[in-house]
Amino acid sequence: MKKKKKSKRFYKVWLCVIIFLFLLIASLKYLNTYIEPRLQAIAKQHVSFAINNIVKEVLKDMEYRHEDLSTSTLDDKGNVVSIEYNSYKLNQILYAALNTIDDALQAAQDGKADPTTEEIFYEDGIIYQIPLGSLTRISFFSTLGPNIPVKMNMLNDVTGEIQTFSEPYGVNNTMIKVVLSVQVRAQVITVLGVGELETKTQIPIIMQLVNGRVPVYLPNTISNQE
Repeated sequence: MKKKKKSKRFYKVWLCVIIFLFLLIASLKYLNTYIEPRLQAIAKQHVSFAINNIVKEVLKDMEYRHEDLSTSTLDDKGNVVSIEYNSYKLNQILYAALNTIDDALQAAQDGKADPTTEEIFYEDGIIYQIPLGSLTRISFFSTLGPNIPVKMNMLNDVTGEIQTFSEPYGVNNTMIKVVLSVQVRAQVITVLGVGELETKTQIPIIMQLVNGRVPVYLPNTISNQE
């Protein structure tokens, strides 16, 4: 009788272990299939927002003289014939901006004070904290549950380039933009996984409106113009 009781207890213990393992595997699969992608999507959104904010915050006090960056040539009637940009000055702005942004992002990921602004953007390097209830997609639970911290880790130095765009603006006018385009690659770190993110931020350096000669004929007008 004792042996039978022992054998029954043994089978019950093993049954409980098997059920526990099954529930554990099912829970992990659920987390991996449904919760982790949702968590990564929210985390990437906030890390991207944080990076863009840091880039803009660092560059808002960048000093340069607009008149030193471009030279316009006019004809005898005052129309713009050509615009030449000072590549040396623009490259100086580019390199200084990239170094400053890189230092700021490195400090932000470590929770340290920014070397330029002396500001601590994120305590302990935590970019955002996501309430666990928000992953259920049920509005009632969106603010409930423990918070999941989100951190970022820089994968390489900040890269960028100077880009020039032109587009029609009004009648026979052209808007010319010279922008500083900054690319950042970072890891998005949560307790459930690690993902990668690449962001691109464009900061206008020059916005110049070029006025052209009014065309001889404009559609939908009463008379032609000379």
